[in-house]
Amino acid sequence: MCDYCGCRLSGPTAELAREHAELRALDDAIYDAIRDGRDPTGTFQEFVRLLEMHAAKEEIGLFVHARGHPALADQVSALCDDHDDLRSWLAHGPGGPRVLDALRLLVTHIDDEEYDLFPHVFHQLDPEQWDEIELAHRAVDAAWADG
Repeated sequence: MCDYCGCRLSGPTAELAREHAELRALDDAIYDAIRDGRDPTGTFQEFVRLLEMHAAKEEIGLFVHARGHPALADQVSALCDDHDDLRSWLAHGPGGPRVLDALRLLVTHIDDEEYDLFPHVFHQLDPEQWDEIELAHRAVDAAWADG
């Protein structure tokens, strides 16, 4: 993510950026476990749970509002396609045939969000939209806490 616009310092994009850092750490741990012949199941389950929660926040929060800007609509659609690919590729568990592809995709996906989407959206949305995104995040957090 760029360091000049402030999008990782406050609000919903800062929360998403923190989750990105957690996802990258789990991604690395899973990759290392697979490479070293260790069982990544526990880490994999934590990773998938966080990824699903994170994707839900994006899909019902930030992405809804970003799609309203014509210049961002195609990018948001591509990011949602990435989410679908990640879900599909991770559905077969840590031994699935596309797990390593999913781990690589996540790294580029996060970069696309942090370097391309977040800085553009940060200054384009109005305060009411950011409030709605924040409410969407809290709703997802509550649903995941209950589940």
